[in-house]
Amino acid sequence: MIFKFLLPIVAGISIVLQGTLNRTSASQIGLVSAVFLNALVFLVFSGVFWLAMRFELIGGLTTMSAKPFIDLKWWQILPGVLGFFIVLLTPLAIEFLGANLTFAAIICTQLAVSMIWDSYMEKAPPSPLSLVGVGVMVVGLVLIVVSKK
Repeated sequence: MIFKFLLPIVAGISIVLQGTLNRTSASQIGLVSAVFLNALVFLVFSGVFWLAMRFELIGGLTTMSAKPFIDLKWWQILPGVLGFFIVLLTPLAIEFLGANLTFAAIICTQLAVSMIWDSYMEKAPPSPLSLVGVGVMVVGLVLIVVSKK
């Protein structure tokens, strides 16, 4: 059970560090170059991981598979496009707003959009307590915005 909670924690740490480090890198080599370098490194790591999974060099990860790319649908390209926006826009937002406000806004947006997704796509509307929780997060975002003025 602890492992399952570590997944989003490591992802959250990675998102903050990636955005802030890309911003720092952008100040030296430019944002477009930082995004491109990020994409190259991602391509290498994901390619090696895909090959290792495809040829079963890594075991024990039964929830993941590396099937061949056949019968792709148009919408399967969208996650890559969205990933590009995440990598490009996060350090840009950090430059304008700072990391604290950027990630507060990102988290509130993620919570709201994920509730909408779960409601309509997964047929699992949020509980009243979940709505209160998101409301508290939005109040926190407003407090951060007010404190920046």
